[in-house]
Amino acid sequence: MSRKIGIVGSEARKFTPVSEARARADIRALLSPGDVVVSGKCPHGGIDIWSIEEAIKLGLACEEYPPETLDWETGFKPRDILIAERADEVNCLTVNMYPPGYRGKRSELCYHCLTKAHVVSGGCWTVKYAREKLGKPGKIIVIEQG
Repeated sequence: MSRKIGIVGSEARKFTPVSEARARADIRALLSPGDVVVSGKCPHGGIDIWSIEEAIKLGLACEEYPPETLDWETGFKPRDILIAERADEVNCLTVNMYPPGYRGKRSELCYHCLTKAHVVSGGCWTVKYAREKLGKPGKIIVIEQG
């Protein structure tokens, strides 16, 4: 029986080439033959896009749910809830620190899970929602920038 694996996480600009390669390897390690990848088609690239690319390379089916708007309440939040509902488990891949030269919004801690172990990622919110609201398994995979 196939599993629906939710894979979400940080946008592309939070990664270096080294951490992107590590993320792609971690994505492949999450997947088994017959799995279906469920992700969010983030307009900023990164984990959502890479998870679909890696799944296609492995010949796996995919479900993509892009946000309808670039606003949290009307776009990203409903999309993240849908991913959590559709997946059997949700995995967030993010990095331990911002890369050199990163110019986006920064936070001292991830305000979704109140940790300094990784940078802020909406994927973290999605895992928390899947665990707390839906009782589904979920994990956060922190990738060393390198």
